[in-house]
Amino acid sequence: MEHAIHLQVDGQALGVKLTELVHPIHCMFHVEFEDGYENIFFADVESGEWVEQDVGFSNLAAIVGKKIEHLYFFDWGKKEIKWFDESEDNGRHIHFGYHADHTAGYLVYEIFAPNRRYMFTLVKLQSHVWQLFKIPGSGWDYNQDYVQQIPFILDEILP
Repeated sequence: MEHAIHLQVDGQALGVKLTELVHPIHCMFHVEFEDGYENIFFADVESGEWVEQDVGFSNLAAIVGKKIEHLYFFDWGKKEIKWFDESEDNGRHIHFGYHADHTAGYLVYEIFAPNRRYMFTLVKLQSHVWQLFKIPGSGWDYNQDYVQQIPFILDEILP
């Protein structure tokens, strides 16, 4: 669904096109401003605050989010996200968040990038055996090494 709206940003009225992006985890929109700027804005599942994908929490994200919440009714539950942030001796750095839940007798972990956007879901089938679920065509590139690294890290840090 698309909406053409006007926003007051820094005392200036801007024409904006909102395009809802269907997503199972986030309330998410692609937002195009008449001056050519565009980005993806989404509600953080932990705080409920709005995030500008490439920027983070921002005044613009708050303005856009307030307008979206005025136009749409959203009823989403907040989730507690635990964060892992570690640098390795070889200079590599890994930073991600995860939300654990039990579904159909399995441990399910939703994995979030440092910018708070959902990346993928891991289901623990048995010790050291994981199944990966990704959203096809999400149009967002995250570090693909995370797909390989995170299951091993979760096996180490979780009981």
